[in-house]
Amino acid sequence: MAGKGSRVNAQRSVTEQRRENRREEILRAAQALFLRKGYSNTSLDDIARAVGIKREGLYYYYPNRPQILIEIIKPLGLQLRDRVREIHASDIPADEKMRLTVENHLMRFENRYAESQITLRDDYFSENEDVLAEMRPIWDDYERLWVEIIEEGQEKGIFDKSLNPRIAHLGILGLCNWAARWYEPGGTLPVPELIEMYNKMVLRSLGVQQP
Repeated sequence: MAGKGSRVNAQRSVTEQRRENRREEILRAAQALFLRKGYSNTSLDDIARAVGIKREGLYYYYPNRPQILIEIIKPLGLQLRDRVREIHASDIPADEKMRLTVENHLMRFENRYAESQITLRDDYFSENEDVLAEMRPIWDDYERLWVEIIEEGQEKGIFDKSLNPRIAHLGILGLCNWAARWYEPGGTLPVPELIEMYNKMVLRSLGVQQP
């Protein structure tokens, strides 16, 4: 009986691994299509053809197209937020927190380029309640941390106290996110240089005196 149980467990493990491999294959295909065509212009039929299965076969792995999108973009959102949580909780000065927060935001163009482009180029949050419900708490928390870092800098006399922290953070994020419209990996401007230049602009806008 023990031998039979082991074989059943082994078969189940192989089946689960195959299912996981197929899920990852679907995500890779969908990510490539979303990046090239945009989420709005990519259908489930497009994804199924790219994977080499029928559309009906996708439903065994994902219930709908929004869920595929969530699986692609949510890990990046969590990664960004969790890193800023660490920065926010640290004992370093507010201007250094801002430097690291900008660096964290822009480094994704180097190590998570596809997910970043998909997240920033498509206006799906306002159109799809499933995606909005999943991602809004993450992004709200992320933006709150930016605001609190600015407020901390103002309280410590590092940042310009006349600035509205919420409007300031929106301006900074808008500046950083616009890079998705023009940045290309391997182009003339490496990400570390982009980060250095953006940090100069951001800190200057917050009233930090720089050498």
